[in-house]
This record gives sequence, C-alpha cells and structure tokens, in this order.
Amino acid sequence: MFKKTMKKAVCGILALATTLGSGVMLTACETSHPEVEMTLSFEGETYTLEYQLYRKIAPRTVEHFITLVENGYYNGLCVHNYAADSARMYTGAYTYDEDLGENGNLVYKQYYDVVSQYENFPVSVYADAELTQKTYNLYGEFPNNGVVVENGRLSQSFGSLTMYYTEKDVSKDVFPLRNDGKTPAAKEYSYNCATSLFYISTMDAGTTSQYCTFATLEDGEDELEALQEAIGGYMESLGDEEEDQIFVNSVKIKVDTDDAYVTNPPEITYNIPVSPIVITSMKVTKY
Repeated sequence: MFKKTMKKAVCGILALATTLGSGVMLTACETSHPEVEMTLSFEGETYTLEYQLYRKIAPRTVEHFITLVENGYYNGLCVHNYAADSARMYTGAYTYDEDLGENGNLVYKQYYDVVSQYENFPVSVYADAELTQKTYNLYGEFPNNGVVVENGRLSQSFGSLTMYYTEKDVSKDVFPLRNDGKTPAAKEYSYNCATSLFYISTMDAGTTSQYCTFATLEDGEDELEALQEAIGGYMESLGDEEEDQIFVNSVKIKVDTDDAYVTNPPEITYNIPVSPIVITSMKVTKY
C-alpha cells in the first residue's frame, strides 16, 4: 500500500512539473490507458468528455496526441467541419474569429511553427533513412499503412477519437519509427502525414483501415448527446431553411500550405458551424 501511494504521489508531482512546462519525461508512470478530459463549448453551454487512450494499440499516435494536449495546442480550437450526415466532427487545426470576415472566420494555427518549438516533441517520422531530418508528422498506425493490430483494434464508436489527415498528392517516401523496433523502412508520405487533425465520431461507424482510432469515450456520452441536441435545437430555432444555410457556412479553404512536401496545396470545402463549437480546454488526467 505504501509503495502504491508513493508511486501515485511521484506521478502527480511529475505531471504537475510537465504542466508547468518542464518537459519531464513520464515513462516510469505511464500506463496502458492514459486519460484525457476535453471540454467543448457551444452557445454558452459547456460539455465535458472523458477519454481513455490506447497506448498498446497505437503507441505513436497516443504519444503524439498527449504531447499536443500537454502543450495546450488544442485549447481554443474549433470544429471546422461539421455535417450531421457524416457522423464526424472535425477539429484540431483552426481557431474561430467572428471579426475576420473571410475563410469562414477560420484562423489556421501554424502547426509546424508551433510544434517545432516543443522541447519534448516525439518524432515518429523522418525524411531520411539516417533519421536526421525530422518531419513532425505522425506515423500512420492503421492497416493501409501496413500496421496490423492482432487483438483489440478499435472501432469508430460513439464519441471516439480518430487521427485524421487530408489527402495529399505527394510522391515521396519517408521513414517512420517502427513499433517493433526494427530498422525503419521507406513508406508513403501520404499515409504518414498526419499532424494535429482528429475527428469525434457522433455515431457508431465500425473500423477504418485508412485512419487510426486511438481513444474511446469513457464518460460523457450524455454530454455528447446533449451537444447534438443543442445543435439540433439551434437549427430548429432558425427556421425551415436547408441545414447548410442555417447552421454551417460552406467555404473552400486552401489547406496544407505549410507542409514542405505539398507543392500544390488543395482546396477543400469545409462546413463551418456559424455558431462555433470550441474546445475550451483539454488536459491529461492520467498518464
């Protein structure tokens, strides 16, 4: 009992130190299932979602995500793409500025500029076989990238989190750090290019071979349902017009402009909520 109490105390001290920006490594206190709390706001109400992450299933993804959370990257970002029939709320890249008046009021948070300043950023993909050139992108831990989970592969269940990336027309190989410790082999950049984007599943959608689902909603199902109901109520209060006229503003945004390997940044249509859904805070509650 004394040993367990001491271990919890040490982990708490290290977590506090990391929160204060010390960059302390928490390897000794890591568990198979870290936990993260996400708070969303919409129309003056807040909704708290508690997540369990799966380190054994997606170790690189979990480490990457936790590092962004620890450094406050996601705080203040909004849902930048929403469609009720898509079963997903996309977030992880933009803040919302209602005074902007262009690009649907979205302001891109410069991913590469920001994370390159993190002292503790976990590199999982290199541009060269000698592992000297960091990309700051994420190893794609999913079947289409050759990563097979023998047992326990996660499905896109209600509220789950899945790392996302935009489709890239890039003919280049990169060198991800393998989870089995073997020498990195060249893999397509298109499957190893994720940065900060992720989506929240708003209905059960089975497994995906193209993206990595890495977290499940452990507490907050009622909260997420309440958020969906609030969105529905908001739309009803605006009349009988089409949904894309009363809740979302469909705007074409040029993306991946800061990606060094993308020579012709594509334009993607985002359905941006006109009343923003914002991540007010995200924090690690268990390592």
